[in-house]
Amino acid sequence: MAHATRFDRNAKPCITFSGNEMRDAIRIAGACGRPTAALAALVAGLWLSGCGDFWQDPYATSSSGGSTTSTTTLTASPTSVAVGASVTLTATVSPSAATGTVTFYNSSTSIGSADLSSGTATTSTSFTSAGTESLTAFYSGDDTYASSTSNAVSVTVTAAAASRSSSGSLAAAKVTPGNGSGAEDGLRVATGAYRAAPIHAIQAFQTTGGGFSAKNAEGVIVEGHGSVTLTDSVVSAAAGAGRGVLLDQSSSQAGDPRFAMTGGSLGYSCDEASNPACGENAPSKEQSRPATLFAVANAKAAITLTDVQVRNETQSVSRPNGTLLTAAALPACGAPGENGGPVTLRAQGTALSGDVIVDAASTAQIAILEDPSGSGSSLSGSINAANSGKEVDLKLDRGSLWNVTGTSYLTALDGLDLDGRTVNNIDGGGHCVYYSGTINGSASTVIFALNGGGFLAPAGTAGLGCAVNR
Repeated sequence: MAHATRFDRNAKPCITFSGNEMRDAIRIAGACGRPTAALAALVAGLWLSGCGDFWQDPYATSSSGGSTTSTTTLTASPTSVAVGASVTLTATVSPSAATGTVTFYNSSTSIGSADLSSGTATTSTSFTSAGTESLTAFYSGDDTYASSTSNAVSVTVTAAAASRSSSGSLAAAKVTPGNGSGAEDGLRVATGAYRAAPIHAIQAFQTTGGGFSAKNAEGVIVEGHGSVTLTDSVVSAAAGAGRGVLLDQSSSQAGDPRFAMTGGSLGYSCDEASNPACGENAPSKEQSRPATLFAVANAKAAITLTDVQVRNETQSVSRPNGTLLTAAALPACGAPGENGGPVTLRAQGTALSGDVIVDAASTAQIAILEDPSGSGSSLSGSINAANSGKEVDLKLDRGSLWNVTGTSYLTALDGLDLDGRTVNNIDGGGHCVYYSGTINGSASTVIFALNGGGFLAPAGTAGLGCAVNR
Protein backbone atom coordinates (compact mmCIF):
# COMPACT_ATOMS: atom_id res chain seq x y z
CA MET A 1 0.00 0.00 0.00
CA ALA A 2 1.39 3.40 -0.93
CA HIS A 3 1.49 5.43 2.25
CA ALA A 4 3.40 8.45 3.49
CA THR A 5 4.75 8.06 7.01
CA ARG A 6 6.03 11.04 8.94
CA PHE A 7 8.67 10.58 11.60
CA ASP A 8 9.90 12.65 14.51
CA ARG A 9 12.60 14.94 13.18
CA ASN A 10 14.19 15.17 16.65
CA ALA A 11 14.78 11.42 17.00
CA LYS A 12 17.69 10.82 14.59
CA PRO A 13 18.88 8.69 13.03
CA CYS A 14 15.49 7.47 11.92
CA ILE A 15 16.18 4.85 9.26
CA THR A 16 19.27 3.73 7.39
CA PHE A 17 19.45 1.81 4.16
CA SER A 18 22.07 -0.74 3.15
CA GLY A 19 22.50 -0.84 -0.61
CA ASN A 20 19.84 -0.11 -3.20
CA GLU A 21 17.52 -3.05 -2.62
CA MET A 22 15.10 -1.42 -0.20
CA ARG A 23 12.85 -4.44 0.21
CA ASP A 24 15.72 -6.60 1.44
CA ALA A 25 17.78 -4.06 3.33
CA ILE A 26 15.59 -2.12 5.74
CA ARG A 27 16.96 -1.56 9.20
CA ILE A 28 15.29 0.45 11.93
CA ALA A 29 18.11 2.41 13.53
CA GLY A 30 16.26 4.75 15.87
CA ALA A 31 13.02 4.83 17.84
CA CYS A 32 11.20 7.39 15.73
CA GLY A 33 8.12 5.37 14.86
CA ARG A 34 6.48 2.02 15.46
CA PRO A 35 8.63 -0.51 13.54
CA THR A 36 5.65 -2.47 12.23
CA ALA A 37 4.00 0.64 10.82
CA ALA A 38 7.27 1.87 9.36
CA LEU A 39 8.05 -1.41 7.65
CA ALA A 40 4.61 -1.63 6.10
CA ALA A 41 4.95 1.85 4.74
CA LEU A 42 8.44 1.33 3.40
CA VAL A 43 7.29 -1.49 1.13
CA ALA A 44 5.90 1.12 -1.23
CA GLY A 45 7.71 4.34 -0.31
CA LEU A 46 8.63 6.76 2.45
CA TRP A 47 8.65 10.41 3.30
CA LEU A 48 11.22 10.93 6.03
CA SER A 49 10.28 14.22 7.68
CA GLY A 50 13.50 15.71 8.92
CA CYS A 51 15.36 12.40 8.60
CA GLY A 52 16.12 12.43 4.90
CA ASP A 53 14.61 12.93 1.50
CA PHE A 54 11.66 11.36 -0.24
CA TRP A 55 12.53 7.77 -1.14
CA GLN A 56 10.48 5.93 -3.72
CA ASP A 57 10.48 2.15 -3.84
CA PRO A 58 11.90 1.30 -7.30
CA TYR A 59 9.69 -1.76 -7.46
CA ALA A 60 6.45 0.15 -6.85
CA THR A 61 4.67 1.18 -10.05
CA SER A 62 1.26 2.38 -8.76
CA SER A 63 -0.67 3.17 -5.62
CA SER A 64 -2.98 0.64 -4.00
CA GLY A 65 -6.54 0.09 -5.21
CA GLY A 66 -7.94 0.35 -8.70
CA SER A 67 -6.69 2.37 -11.61
CA THR A 68 -9.13 5.29 -11.41
CA THR A 69 -7.70 8.33 -9.65
CA SER A 70 -9.31 9.49 -6.41
CA THR A 71 -8.86 12.67 -4.41
CA THR A 72 -9.32 13.06 -0.67
CA THR A 73 -10.10 16.35 1.08
CA LEU A 74 -10.01 16.79 4.84
CA THR A 75 -11.82 19.38 6.95
CA ALA A 76 -11.75 19.89 10.73
CA SER A 77 -14.36 21.60 12.89
CA PRO A 78 -13.51 23.56 14.88
CA THR A 79 -9.93 24.41 13.95
CA SER A 80 -9.16 26.08 17.28
CA VAL A 81 -9.93 24.24 20.50
CA ALA A 82 -8.89 23.91 24.11
CA VAL A 83 -7.06 20.86 25.40
CA GLY A 84 -9.53 18.00 25.75
CA ALA A 85 -12.18 19.54 23.49
CA SER A 86 -13.56 17.46 20.64
CA VAL A 87 -12.70 18.08 16.99
CA THR A 88 -14.70 16.49 14.18
CA LEU A 89 -12.72 15.37 11.14
CA THR A 90 -14.50 14.82 7.84
CA ALA A 91 -12.79 13.26 4.83
CA THR A 92 -14.47 13.64 1.46
CA VAL A 93 -13.37 11.26 -1.28
CA SER A 94 -14.10 12.01 -4.91
CA PRO A 95 -15.65 10.37 -6.88
CA SER A 96 -18.35 9.78 -4.28
CA ALA A 97 -18.88 6.24 -5.56
CA ALA A 98 -15.61 5.23 -3.90
CA THR A 99 -15.89 2.63 -1.14
CA GLY A 100 -13.54 1.42 1.54
CA THR A 101 -11.85 2.94 4.55
CA VAL A 102 -10.30 6.27 5.48
CA THR A 103 -7.64 6.42 8.19
CA PHE A 104 -7.00 9.71 9.98
CA TYR A 105 -3.53 10.73 11.14
CA ASN A 106 -2.00 13.23 13.51
CA SER A 107 1.48 13.40 11.97
CA SER A 108 2.47 9.72 11.80
CA THR A 109 0.03 8.50 14.45
CA SER A 110 -3.30 6.98 13.48
CA ILE A 111 -6.12 8.62 15.43
CA GLY A 112 -9.04 6.70 13.98
CA SER A 113 -10.60 5.23 10.88
CA ALA A 114 -14.06 5.13 9.35
CA ASP A 115 -15.79 3.54 6.39
CA LEU A 116 -16.88 5.72 3.51
CA SER A 117 -20.57 6.47 3.11
CA SER A 118 -21.62 8.43 0.03
CA GLY A 119 -18.09 9.67 -0.32
CA THR A 120 -17.51 10.86 3.25
CA ALA A 121 -15.98 9.41 6.41
CA THR A 122 -16.00 11.06 9.82
CA THR A 123 -14.27 10.63 13.15
CA SER A 124 -13.73 12.71 16.27
CA THR A 125 -10.60 13.28 18.29
CA SER A 126 -9.17 15.47 21.05
CA PHE A 127 -5.72 16.56 22.14
CA THR A 128 -3.89 16.34 25.45
CA SER A 129 -1.49 19.25 25.10
CA ALA A 130 -1.38 22.73 23.64
CA GLY A 131 0.19 23.38 20.25
CA THR A 132 -0.54 23.11 16.53
CA GLU A 133 -1.52 19.69 15.21
CA SER A 134 -1.16 18.66 11.56
CA LEU A 135 -3.88 16.24 10.52
CA THR A 136 -4.28 14.22 7.33
CA ALA A 137 -6.59 11.51 5.99
CA PHE A 138 -5.57 8.51 3.89
CA TYR A 139 -8.05 6.68 1.65
CA SER A 140 -6.88 3.09 1.06
CA GLY A 141 -8.66 2.62 -2.28
CA ASP A 142 -10.96 -0.11 -3.56
CA ASP A 143 -11.19 -2.34 -6.64
CA THR A 144 -12.01 0.65 -8.83
CA TYR A 145 -10.43 3.71 -7.22
CA ALA A 146 -6.81 4.28 -6.29
CA SER A 147 -5.72 5.37 -2.84
CA SER A 148 -5.13 9.04 -2.07
CA THR A 149 -3.88 11.25 0.75
CA SER A 150 -5.61 14.47 1.76
CA ASN A 151 -4.34 17.94 2.28
CA ALA A 152 -2.93 18.67 5.74
CA VAL A 153 -5.22 20.58 8.10
CA SER A 154 -3.87 22.48 11.10
CA VAL A 155 -5.73 22.60 14.41
CA THR A 156 -4.62 25.03 17.08
CA VAL A 157 -4.91 23.65 20.60
CA THR A 158 -4.85 26.06 23.53
CA ALA A 159 -4.27 25.27 27.17
CA ALA A 160 -7.53 24.76 29.03
CA ALA A 161 -8.38 27.58 31.38
CA ALA A 162 -9.35 26.78 34.91
CA SER A 163 -13.04 26.02 35.23
CA ARG A 164 -15.26 28.10 37.45
CA SER A 165 -18.47 27.11 39.10
CA SER A 166 -21.06 28.98 41.12
CA SER A 167 -24.01 27.83 43.16
CA GLY A 168 -24.42 31.17 44.90
CA SER A 169 -24.89 34.76 43.83
CA LEU A 170 -24.68 36.35 40.41
CA ALA A 171 -21.44 38.12 41.30
CA ALA A 172 -19.61 34.80 41.63
CA ALA A 173 -19.77 34.31 37.88
CA LYS A 174 -19.80 37.90 36.69
CA VAL A 175 -17.32 38.91 34.00
CA THR A 176 -16.05 42.21 35.36
CA PRO A 177 -12.82 44.20 34.91
CA GLY A 178 -11.22 42.19 37.70
CA ASN A 179 -12.68 38.80 36.92
CA GLY A 180 -12.17 37.18 33.55
CA SER A 181 -12.43 40.24 31.32
CA GLY A 182 -10.67 40.58 28.00
CA ALA A 183 -9.74 37.39 26.17
CA GLU A 184 -9.75 34.05 27.95
CA ASP A 185 -9.71 31.09 25.56
CA GLY A 186 -11.01 27.73 26.66
CA LEU A 187 -12.85 29.19 29.66
CA ARG A 188 -15.40 26.92 31.34
CA VAL A 189 -18.09 28.33 33.65
CA ALA A 190 -21.05 26.48 35.15
CA THR A 191 -23.67 28.01 37.46
CA GLY A 192 -26.65 26.72 39.39
CA ALA A 193 -28.22 29.70 41.17
CA TYR A 194 -31.14 31.79 39.95
CA ARG A 195 -29.96 34.49 37.52
CA ALA A 196 -26.30 33.53 38.01
CA ALA A 197 -25.34 33.95 34.37
CA PRO A 198 -21.99 32.33 33.50
CA ILE A 199 -21.16 35.38 31.35
CA HIS A 200 -22.20 38.82 32.60
CA ALA A 201 -20.22 41.34 30.58
CA ILE A 202 -19.97 45.03 31.37
CA GLN A 203 -17.00 45.48 29.05
CA ALA A 204 -15.49 43.60 26.10
CA PHE A 205 -15.13 39.85 26.61
CA GLN A 206 -14.15 37.20 24.10
CA THR A 207 -13.23 33.54 24.12
CA THR A 208 -12.54 30.69 21.73
CA GLY A 209 -13.45 27.12 22.60
CA GLY A 210 -15.31 28.12 25.75
CA GLY A 211 -18.12 26.29 27.52
CA PHE A 212 -20.84 28.02 29.56
CA SER A 213 -23.85 26.45 31.26
CA ALA A 214 -26.56 27.73 33.59
CA LYS A 215 -29.21 25.60 35.28
CA ASN A 216 -31.47 28.51 36.31
CA ALA A 217 -30.26 31.65 34.57
CA GLU A 218 -29.45 33.43 31.36
CA GLY A 219 -26.46 31.99 29.55
CA VAL A 220 -25.24 35.51 28.73
CA ILE A 221 -26.03 39.00 30.06
CA VAL A 222 -24.48 41.97 28.27
CA GLU A 223 -24.89 45.39 29.87
CA GLY A 224 -24.21 48.88 28.59
CA HIS A 225 -20.97 49.15 26.62
CA GLY A 226 -20.28 45.48 27.23
CA SER A 227 -19.73 43.10 24.36
CA VAL A 228 -19.39 39.34 24.13
CA THR A 229 -17.62 37.62 21.24
CA LEU A 230 -17.68 33.82 21.24
CA THR A 231 -15.93 31.57 18.72
CA ASP A 232 -16.47 27.81 18.54
CA SER A 233 -17.98 27.90 22.01
CA VAL A 234 -20.96 26.24 23.69
CA VAL A 235 -23.63 28.12 25.65
CA SER A 236 -26.47 26.23 27.32
CA ALA A 237 -29.00 27.84 29.67
CA ALA A 238 -32.38 27.06 31.22
CA ALA A 239 -35.25 28.71 33.09
CA GLY A 240 -34.05 31.71 35.10
CA ALA A 241 -35.84 34.93 34.19
CA GLY A 242 -37.24 33.55 30.94
CA ARG A 243 -34.45 34.44 28.51
CA GLY A 244 -31.31 32.81 27.22
CA VAL A 245 -29.40 36.00 26.33
CA LEU A 246 -30.20 39.46 27.75
CA LEU A 247 -28.87 42.72 26.30
CA ASP A 248 -29.76 45.82 28.30
CA GLN A 249 -28.38 48.83 30.10
CA SER A 250 -28.81 50.11 33.63
CA SER A 251 -28.25 53.48 35.26
CA SER A 252 -24.71 52.40 36.15
CA GLN A 253 -23.97 50.66 32.85
CA ALA A 254 -25.09 52.79 29.90
CA GLY A 255 -24.23 52.00 26.29
CA ASP A 256 -25.00 49.77 23.34
CA PRO A 257 -24.49 46.07 24.19
CA ARG A 258 -23.30 43.63 21.50
CA PHE A 259 -23.36 39.85 21.25
CA ALA A 260 -21.54 37.98 18.47
CA MET A 261 -21.09 34.25 18.04
CA THR A 262 -19.29 32.30 15.31
CA GLY A 263 -19.47 28.53 15.22
CA GLY A 264 -20.36 26.49 18.28
CA SER A 265 -23.84 26.15 19.72
CA LEU A 266 -26.36 28.22 21.66
CA GLY A 267 -29.24 26.59 23.51
CA TYR A 268 -31.97 27.71 25.89
CA SER A 269 -34.81 25.76 27.47
CA CYS A 270 -37.80 27.31 29.24
CA ASP A 271 -41.14 25.92 28.04
CA GLU A 272 -44.47 26.65 29.68
CA ALA A 273 -45.57 23.02 29.77
CA SER A 274 -42.82 22.10 32.24
CA ASN A 275 -42.46 25.49 33.95
CA PRO A 276 -45.46 27.88 34.20
CA ALA A 277 -43.06 30.78 34.90
CA CYS A 278 -41.95 30.52 31.28
CA GLY A 279 -45.37 31.50 29.91
CA GLU A 280 -47.27 34.72 29.24
CA ASN A 281 -48.48 35.00 32.85
CA ALA A 282 -45.17 34.83 34.70
CA PRO A 283 -45.61 36.81 37.96
CA SER A 284 -42.16 38.42 38.29
CA LYS A 285 -41.63 41.89 36.81
CA GLU A 286 -38.08 40.82 35.96
CA GLN A 287 -39.37 37.94 33.86
CA SER A 288 -39.54 37.98 30.06
CA ARG A 289 -43.10 36.99 29.19
CA PRO A 290 -43.22 34.64 27.40
CA ALA A 291 -39.76 33.09 27.65
CA THR A 292 -37.47 34.04 24.76
CA LEU A 293 -34.05 33.09 23.46
CA PHE A 294 -32.96 36.76 23.09
CA ALA A 295 -34.29 39.70 25.10
CA VAL A 296 -33.37 43.34 24.41
CA ALA A 297 -34.53 46.14 26.72
CA ASN A 298 -33.59 49.75 27.41
CA ALA A 299 -30.64 49.59 24.99
CA LYS A 300 -29.69 49.75 21.33
CA ALA A 301 -28.35 46.23 20.84
CA ALA A 302 -26.70 44.19 18.11
CA ILE A 303 -26.79 40.40 17.77
CA THR A 304 -24.69 38.55 15.18
CA LEU A 305 -24.77 34.79 14.62
CA THR A 306 -22.56 33.06 12.05
CA ASP A 307 -22.74 29.29 11.51
CA VAL A 308 -24.17 28.69 14.98
CA GLN A 309 -26.25 25.66 15.92
CA VAL A 310 -29.23 27.14 17.76
CA ARG A 311 -31.59 25.24 20.07
CA ASN A 312 -34.60 27.30 21.16
CA GLU A 313 -37.00 25.47 23.49
CA THR A 314 -39.30 28.28 24.61
CA GLN A 315 -42.70 26.93 23.57
CA SER A 316 -45.75 28.39 25.29
CA VAL A 317 -49.51 28.02 24.94
CA SER A 318 -49.78 31.21 22.91
CA ARG A 319 -46.58 30.63 20.93
CA PRO A 320 -46.14 26.95 20.09
CA ASN A 321 -43.09 27.75 17.96
CA GLY A 322 -41.36 29.43 20.88
CA THR A 323 -40.01 32.98 20.92
CA LEU A 324 -36.73 33.84 19.26
CA LEU A 325 -36.42 37.55 20.07
CA THR A 326 -38.26 39.97 22.30
CA ALA A 327 -37.44 43.65 21.80
CA ALA A 328 -39.60 45.20 24.47
CA ALA A 329 -39.57 47.24 27.63
CA LEU A 330 -38.96 45.48 30.92
CA PRO A 331 -40.56 47.14 33.97
CA ALA A 332 -37.29 46.76 35.87
CA CYS A 333 -35.24 48.48 33.14
CA GLY A 334 -35.37 52.22 32.42
CA ALA A 335 -38.18 54.77 32.23
CA PRO A 336 -41.60 53.79 30.82
CA GLY A 337 -41.96 54.77 27.17
CA GLU A 338 -38.19 55.07 26.79
CA ASN A 339 -37.05 51.63 27.79
CA GLY A 340 -37.67 49.73 24.57
CA GLY A 341 -35.18 47.63 22.72
CA PRO A 342 -33.95 48.84 19.33
CA VAL A 343 -32.11 45.80 17.97
CA THR A 344 -30.37 44.46 14.89
CA LEU A 345 -30.26 40.68 14.48
CA ARG A 346 -28.01 39.32 11.74
CA ALA A 347 -27.83 35.58 11.07
CA GLN A 348 -25.52 33.98 8.51
CA GLY A 349 -25.48 30.26 7.86
CA THR A 350 -27.73 29.76 10.88
CA ALA A 351 -31.16 28.16 11.30
CA LEU A 352 -33.45 30.04 13.71
CA SER A 353 -36.88 29.23 15.09
CA GLY A 354 -39.39 31.16 17.16
CA ASP A 355 -41.47 34.31 16.90
CA VAL A 356 -40.15 37.87 16.99
CA ILE A 357 -41.93 40.24 19.38
CA VAL A 358 -41.46 44.02 19.04
CA ASP A 359 -43.34 46.46 21.27
CA ALA A 360 -44.33 50.07 20.64
CA ALA A 361 -41.12 51.43 22.20
CA SER A 362 -38.86 49.21 20.07
CA THR A 363 -37.57 48.63 16.56
CA ALA A 364 -36.00 45.62 14.88
CA GLN A 365 -33.83 45.13 11.80
CA ILE A 366 -33.52 41.44 10.99
CA ALA A 367 -31.19 39.95 8.36
CA ILE A 368 -31.36 36.26 7.40
CA LEU A 369 -28.45 35.66 5.06
CA GLU A 370 -25.91 33.26 3.61
CA ASP A 371 -22.54 32.91 5.30
CA PRO A 372 -19.34 33.64 3.33
CA SER A 373 -19.23 30.04 2.05
CA GLY A 374 -22.76 30.27 0.63
CA SER A 375 -24.64 28.34 3.34
CA GLY A 376 -28.02 29.99 3.82
CA SER A 377 -29.95 30.87 6.95
CA SER A 378 -33.56 30.23 7.82
CA LEU A 379 -36.16 31.62 10.19
CA SER A 380 -39.31 29.75 11.19
CA GLY A 381 -41.73 31.98 13.05
CA SER A 382 -43.90 35.07 12.90
CA ILE A 383 -42.57 38.64 13.07
CA ASN A 384 -44.35 41.45 14.91
CA ALA A 385 -47.66 39.56 14.98
CA ALA A 386 -49.27 42.19 17.22
CA ASN A 387 -48.38 44.96 14.72
CA SER A 388 -46.97 46.96 17.61
CA GLY A 389 -43.37 47.66 16.65
CA LYS A 390 -42.37 51.19 15.64
CA GLU A 391 -40.34 49.85 12.71
CA VAL A 392 -39.59 46.27 11.77
CA ASP A 393 -37.50 45.48 8.68
CA LEU A 394 -36.43 42.17 7.16
CA LYS A 395 -33.58 41.44 4.78
CA LEU A 396 -33.19 38.12 2.98
CA ASP A 397 -31.04 36.77 0.17
CA ARG A 398 -31.70 34.08 -2.42
CA GLY A 399 -29.96 31.40 -0.41
CA SER A 400 -32.01 31.97 2.74
CA LEU A 401 -35.64 31.33 3.68
CA TRP A 402 -38.31 32.67 6.01
CA ASN A 403 -40.95 30.08 6.96
CA VAL A 404 -43.93 32.12 8.14
CA THR A 405 -45.92 30.53 10.98
CA GLY A 406 -48.34 33.36 11.70
CA THR A 407 -49.64 36.72 10.49
CA SER A 408 -46.75 39.19 10.42
CA TYR A 409 -46.36 42.96 10.03
CA LEU A 410 -43.24 44.53 8.58
CA THR A 411 -42.17 47.99 7.52
CA ALA A 412 -39.81 47.09 4.69
CA LEU A 413 -38.52 43.90 3.06
CA ASP A 414 -35.31 43.68 1.07
CA GLY A 415 -33.57 40.92 -0.88
CA LEU A 416 -36.76 39.21 -1.97
CA ASP A 417 -36.32 36.63 -4.72
CA LEU A 418 -39.19 37.66 -7.01
CA ASP A 419 -40.53 35.71 -9.94
CA GLY A 420 -43.08 38.14 -11.27
CA ARG A 421 -45.44 38.60 -8.35
CA THR A 422 -44.36 35.45 -6.50
CA VAL A 423 -41.83 35.55 -3.65
CA ASN A 424 -39.61 32.46 -3.73
CA ASN A 425 -37.66 32.92 -0.50
CA ILE A 426 -40.65 33.32 1.79
CA ASP A 427 -42.73 30.22 2.52
CA GLY A 428 -46.01 31.69 3.69
CA GLY A 429 -47.62 28.50 4.96
CA GLY A 430 -50.96 30.03 4.03
CA HIS A 431 -50.39 33.12 6.21
CA CYS A 432 -50.38 36.81 5.31
CA VAL A 433 -47.44 39.16 5.71
CA TYR A 434 -48.33 42.88 5.58
CA TYR A 435 -45.90 45.67 4.75
CA SER A 436 -46.17 49.44 5.18
CA GLY A 437 -42.93 50.55 3.54
CA THR A 438 -40.76 49.43 0.64
CA ILE A 439 -40.16 46.19 -1.24
CA ASN A 440 -36.55 45.66 -2.39
CA GLY A 441 -35.87 49.33 -1.81
CA SER A 442 -38.80 50.73 -3.81
CA ALA A 443 -42.27 51.93 -2.86
CA SER A 444 -44.90 49.37 -3.71
CA THR A 445 -48.60 48.62 -3.44
CA VAL A 446 -48.39 45.19 -5.07
CA ILE A 447 -49.91 42.04 -3.57
CA PHE A 448 -47.40 39.20 -3.93
CA ALA A 449 -48.07 35.48 -3.67
CA LEU A 450 -45.83 33.61 -1.23
CA ASN A 451 -44.22 30.30 -2.00
CA GLY A 452 -46.14 27.68 -0.01
CA GLY A 453 -49.34 29.74 0.12
CA GLY A 454 -50.32 33.07 1.60
CA PHE A 455 -49.66 36.65 0.53
CA LEU A 456 -47.35 39.60 1.01
CA ALA A 457 -49.66 42.59 0.86
CA PRO A 458 -49.81 46.28 1.70
CA ALA A 459 -50.98 47.04 5.23
CA GLY A 460 -54.74 47.28 5.45
CA THR A 461 -55.45 44.86 2.60
CA ALA A 462 -58.57 42.84 3.42
CA GLY A 463 -60.26 39.73 2.09
CA LEU A 464 -57.19 37.64 1.29
CA GLY A 465 -58.41 34.57 3.18
CA CYS A 466 -55.12 33.91 4.94
CA ALA A 467 -54.63 31.35 7.72
CA VAL A 468 -55.12 32.52 11.27
CA ASN A 469 -52.26 32.48 13.77
CA ARG A 470 -51.62 29.22 15.47
